[in-house]
Amino acid sequence: MKTLQHFGESARPDRLSFWMASVPDVDYGSLAGDVDSEVAIVGAGIVGLTAALSLAESGRKVVVVEADRVAAGVSGYTTAKVTAGHGFIYSYLETLEEDAARKYAESQLVGLAHITELCSRYAIECDLEAATNYVVVESDDQIEALEAELAAADRAGLAVSRIPDMSAVPFPAVGGLMLENQAQFHVRKYLLALARLAVDAGVRIYDNSRVVEISGGGPYDVKTVHGTVRTDVAVVATHYPIVEQGFFVTRIHPRRSYVVAAPLKGPVSEGMFINSGSPTRSVRTASLQDGRRLLLVGGEGHRVGQQDNAVDRYTILEEFMHEHFSVEATEYRWSTQDNHSVDRLPYVGRVGDSGDLYVATGFAGWGMSNGSAAALALSAAALGAPKAWATLYDLDRRHLAASAKSFLIENTKIAASQLGRAVGHDTREIVASVDAIQPGQGAIVETNGSKQAVSRDNDGELYAVSASCTHMGCSVNWNAAESTWDCPCHGSRFAPDGHVLHGPALQPLDTLVLPDGTQEQE
Repeated sequence: MKTLQHFGESARPDRLSFWMASVPDVDYGSLAGDVDSEVAIVGAGIVGLTAALSLAESGRKVVVVEADRVAAGVSGYTTAKVTAGHGFIYSYLETLEEDAARKYAESQLVGLAHITELCSRYAIECDLEAATNYVVVESDDQIEALEAELAAADRAGLAVSRIPDMSAVPFPAVGGLMLENQAQFHVRKYLLALARLAVDAGVRIYDNSRVVEISGGGPYDVKTVHGTVRTDVAVVATHYPIVEQGFFVTRIHPRRSYVVAAPLKGPVSEGMFINSGSPTRSVRTASLQDGRRLLLVGGEGHRVGQQDNAVDRYTILEEFMHEHFSVEATEYRWSTQDNHSVDRLPYVGRVGDSGDLYVATGFAGWGMSNGSAAALALSAAALGAPKAWATLYDLDRRHLAASAKSFLIENTKIAASQLGRAVGHDTREIVASVDAIQPGQGAIVETNGSKQAVSRDNDGELYAVSASCTHMGCSVNWNAAESTWDCPCHGSRFAPDGHVLHGPALQPLDTLVLPDGTQEQE
């Protein structure tokens, strides 16, 4: 079996995000042996790097361990909008608890302000641009919801207003709200700059050092494939937490969405745009080195591992792009993963009633402002000076009324997925022979009661791995758009050779021998 190259969250070079493709990698070297630290941060995305710099500037000794490369995970595949305008969130938050909407708005503005302040203080060149955020409705029956959101966002302290001229919106809409003085940027340029600043402040960063276990109750042993970090404080910033102490499998559900990007042929309305309904259409532009603008169109989300035909989702987005914009040929196609909580709020804070193990997850597609705010909240908690608004995101917020119903709905879906695959109810991916698998395809091959996840690359080479996710044993499904094996239960993703692309799985899928013996056991 030939060695496969991996690209952070992607298994294919033609599915690299613009942010990944336009900035070269930086190699920090793997952890070799055991080290001691005051704080260990797992994950070098926006949460991990922001927290690392903040804690180092406060005088703490910090180690960051990253499974792949710095800023090559979910943070490297976002659309990189930095805004407090998250769809119709504030009218919903007012139904949860008093001051929930105000605390949420305050925290998002803190995250936005922190990014802009760091860029100014350190002269970070990351194409940071001020931008107006637009949330639009596409039918008259959504106007009442729009009015409710405008009023709620205003009460939350945001300077929102109704869009005065709908010609500013570059696709059909009947109304909407706008929030000025938001931002967009090149997220990977920003994060690589944070990594450099963190190292200058004394942070030790180790990449290609996947964590396989966190043990202890404080101090903690953060065990990687190459060594262990002994630490007083552990911060898990891995998007989907790799610690089960918080029972996150019952609290969050992952979704994938897609992005296409093409250079614009002419000018386009300035700003960041998203519709409030479904399917989602998210639009922004980014600057190219030659002075042109790149148009990014995102949407077409679905639960991980439960898509009908993911390849078609790129086609749908491209059709939308060409219908409403004057663009050149598509240059980038990529997908990303977002964790959604049962009550639509992130989980940020201490795991358990004692100790110093912290996590941040559940940003629901708004990881730039949420991630920065979460990092500041975790840093403040670790320093013994918690942020007042951070109580909104506590892991034990059992009093939020909406959680109970959402909890039952989401976990019923997961249970059904687990049961259906365990008893063989879902057979749409099962084939009798590897001969049925064409180049670029993957399927479950069942022989003698054993299931193998088999794929064939475009050169005709076969890869066979276990069909059981190493997280909790669910059966994986083939994602043809990304050439990955995706777990429909908790969102783990694997390359054709079994390499972990996205947790919570910590171990790769076992390599297997094909029935005809074409692949050697590893």
